Amino acid sequence: MRRLPRAILAAAALCAAASCTRNPYDDPFWYWAPEPGSTLTPRVQSGPRSLAMFRGDTGTPVDWNSLAVGIRWADIVIVGEQHDDANAHLVQQAVVAEIIATWPGSAVSLEMLERDEQPIVDAYLRGEITKDEFVDRTESRNWASKGSWDGFYQPVIESARANHCPVVAANAPREYVRMARTEGYEALEALPAEQRALFSLPERDPPETYRARFKDFMTGDGEPPADERVDEVLRSQRLWDATMADSVVRAMRDLPSGAKVVHLVGQFHSEYDGGLVSEIQARAPLTRILTVTVQKGEARALRPEDRGKADIVVYGVRLAPEWRMFRASQTFDAAKSTKTLPEGDLPSWGFAY
Repeated sequence: MRRLPRAILAAAALCAAASCTRNPYDDPFWYWAPEPGSTLTPRVQSGPRSLAMFRGDTGTPVDWNSLAVGIRWADIVIVGEQHDDANAHLVQQAVVAEIIATWPGSAVSLEMLERDEQPIVDAYLRGEITKDEFVDRTESRNWASKGSWDGFYQPVIESARANHCPVVAANAPREYVRMARTEGYEALEALPAEQRALFSLPERDPPETYRARFKDFMTGDGEPPADERVDEVLRSQRLWDATMADSVVRAMRDLPSGAKVVHLVGQFHSEYDGGLVSEIQARAPLTRILTVTVQKGEARALRPEDRGKADIVVYGVRLAPEWRMFRASQTFDAAKSTKTLPEGDLPSWGFAY
């Protein structure tokens, strides 16, 4: 058997001892920090590559080149969105374009598509069905709000299709998400193998802060829900996390050398190294993961409430009228989505982004 050089073995041991640093900007082999003050927040922010961006840990301003270094370092890039935020989708489209152009054969993975829809996705990529057939058969046209798919997600699909890149329908079908909440994981484990292939069960407890944030989300401005209720709904959330994580890791293992997976997801799943990141680490401990989150509103510095949310925190700008696709009343609610939801699938507040 071929022996690896000692330097490589030592580096691998060091990486394992440090849990393979979760932050490319702390890895001197990949990133040399610019001189303090040399990277400034753009005075004019006109597009996804010139928005205000900051390291999520230190608040240091970064630019698109620094983000590209992080992408180069990573095996998996996760871009967290608020589903109704047009800025977030522009950033996602730019990140996907960067990855596809630089690392041919990379894969695009989406929370918005479910595993049982993979044959439909593949048929569209092969040119066997039209775009309208693809969108209608996946019931995606109004996924985030009326008419949102064409502007928000289809450009990513088209980029992948034009460059012969896989597209991964990463999420669990809603019937199993509902079963996780109402009957528990034991009921899912008892299903036939062909059904179990459509979801993945959690392999690791998420950080303690994940449940606390989830309870706060459920509470909103009302009374805190009972702990039993929180745990029921959290089972659904964790099934989403586990299934997406498993889909992403499987896709990564099938890619050519150097190719990457970029996963688009609601930011609650990925922020603060939450359930999604935890489940990826459980399946692939040494995988390098870059997390990016896009926050609404303009900022000249990292907001205190956004510290630690992701490796890179991006802020938006006021968009041209053609991108103002949503009114405040049109925020995403999974319970009102055109996806077919079984009766009682989700509580009235929708699901955590």
